[in-house]
Amino acid sequence: MKRAVIAGAVMLLATAGWMAWRADGASQPSRAEAGQGPTPAGAGASRTAQWPPATPEPAARELKFVPLTPVDSSGSAWMSMAAARENGDPRTPPIERDTEPRNAPTPAQLADPKAYQQYEEAQHTRLLGAYVAAADTELPRLQADLERGRKAGIPPEQLAKVEEKIARIQRLSAQIVKDNPQIQGHVIRP
Repeated sequence: MKRAVIAGAVMLLATAGWMAWRADGASQPSRAEAGQGPTPAGAGASRTAQWPPATPEPAARELKFVPLTPVDSSGSAWMSMAAARENGDPRTPPIERDTEPRNAPTPAQLADPKAYQQYEEAQHTRLLGAYVAAADTELPRLQADLERGRKAGIPPEQLAKVEEKIARIQRLSAQIVKDNPQIQGHVIRP
């Protein structure tokens, strides 16, 4: 009983507050009467004069339909996920492995610090040679992409990014060859 009385009193106070707020809002002058600007056309009540005008509808865009690959929905989703986990997804590209086997250090190299340091230097030289070889094959492709972009009308600031990338690769490749003359024997050409 006591809870019902408290709930009723709260409802009564909330209703009285709402009615007082509505009465106060109705007695305020409109924007035109207050000198704040013209009243929008068709606004009969002073309350609607305070609202900003409606935003115009955006222009209709033409929808482009993109074909999607067909999905087999005959099975449940969890079965599809389980099959993909076990067998892989046929849409994923194959994993490429290194063509030449990796040279692991011999037990003698692992036991001798100087021999292991020579092993690490040889690995590093091989890595630098691979970078130089990759730069030799990728630079013509990047140049061709740059020319294609110029013909397609790509903005100059985007073309400048590609030109800078090409220049940085050329500088680094030349610097590697200059600093490591022994690298010529380790350059792996594809």
